[in-house]
Amino acid sequence: MEQGEKQIHAATMRILGEKGMVFTLPEAAELAKKHGLRVDGQTVYFTERQLMDLVSLAPARFVLSGVNPEKAVLVGNRETHHIPGGASQFFLQEDGTLRDAVMKDYARLTKLFHNATEIPIMAGMVVYPNDVKPEDALGHVLFQLFQLTDKPFLSAAGDPRATRLALEMTTIANGGKDEMEKIPRIMVVANPLSPLKMDKNATHFLMEFAKAGQVVCVAPCAMAGSTAPMTLAGAFVQTNAETLAGIALAQMVKPGAPSVYGFLTTVSDLKTGSIATGAPEQAISAYWGGKLAKFYNLPCRLGGGGLTDADVNGVQSAYESFMNLLAASQAGSSISFQAAGVLGAFNAMNMEKAVTDMEIIGMVNRIKADIVISAETMAEDVILKVAPDGQYLTQSHTVKHCRKEVFQPHLSYRGPMSREGQREGEQARIKAEIARREAAYSPPDIPGSVVKDLKAYLAKEGIEPTVV
Repeated sequence: MEQGEKQIHAATMRILGEKGMVFTLPEAAELAKKHGLRVDGQTVYFTERQLMDLVSLAPARFVLSGVNPEKAVLVGNRETHHIPGGASQFFLQEDGTLRDAVMKDYARLTKLFHNATEIPIMAGMVVYPNDVKPEDALGHVLFQLFQLTDKPFLSAAGDPRATRLALEMTTIANGGKDEMEKIPRIMVVANPLSPLKMDKNATHFLMEFAKAGQVVCVAPCAMAGSTAPMTLAGAFVQTNAETLAGIALAQMVKPGAPSVYGFLTTVSDLKTGSIATGAPEQAISAYWGGKLAKFYNLPCRLGGGGLTDADVNGVQSAYESFMNLLAASQAGSSISFQAAGVLGAFNAMNMEKAVTDMEIIGMVNRIKADIVISAETMAEDVILKVAPDGQYLTQSHTVKHCRKEVFQPHLSYRGPMSREGQREGEQARIKAEIARREAAYSPPDIPGSVVKDLKAYLAKEGIEPTVV
């Protein structure tokens, strides 16, 4: 470990030993006492040995599966698995109208991402539907999710009822508790309430998901200058403390519970007080989070996915999203949440931004794949044959490798520069890509008995699912 990581680790240990972490759910403090930790009211204190012993129980990698086991993903290897945006309150229409998101938007976006090879893990609540009761929203969206896709997913959670809905509906869709125990089927993100605190609901669903053997990602989103120290080094110490404390709690609940090290701290824009998700400091956070996750041997969620502060899909959203997606991928992020479709920080989803981000993800994946070095790819025999006066266009080596060596864009324009109509042409390509992807959607083969059982379960909860 380099000197910087050693210093952040040592400072983290001192903070958790002297200040501790507040868990506002009484059960968390009681559990910590049973594990021999020092507890004062709601505050749990860790020695370095206690913390590292607990964190070391978390697996370095695990498989997350959806209804279709062929679409399961290995989390914790070199690959970055991208997850679209989640829980945005608003939907930005193609005509530029910003309005409350509704269930039809949820279904449309879920279909778009289901068919996307760039998106192996779905967002359970890709938008927050404002046309259903807030307390029933999760039941409505999961009922649709399990009919529209068979990929693994990351779920929203919240109060105890929402937590119960998420776990029990996932159990029904995946064939019962025995199947849930064999392999994790659902992931949830628990955000600490910076600084050094986790609220009652987040603590509850962290413990419930860990108890059920499902995946918990502990991911502080502290803002340097408002909810964390202004200096990034200080913000990273606090973030590291919050993340490790949350993972330690998950391991107290169930040793070996799959846990993801989250590190998406960024800065506050002190001119407005807003979070700055498109700031270069977000990319720096991904870089340092990756170094620390490697030290603790944990799978990780780094940076802000494809987040941007821009409120329209354009130049700013493109360069900020590309920066965030590339930084997280190169830093070794195992999962990348909020990776596609999000505008205005976390506020709105948009179809144009979604397909633009998926183009960016394709480019990022190509960069990360790097090159293959072999006798075939170094092509000495081809160079000796062609140079100095020949060309490579008609060589069989070119025909053999051109499709797999070069990323093929759907949106980018390559060709002579035209004198007019560039912006119109760009918009036309984006609209055509949306239409192409939407037309390609085909629903998964979900047994009618599953839909029937989900509907019966929701009826017991007093929820009549919305027909979309």
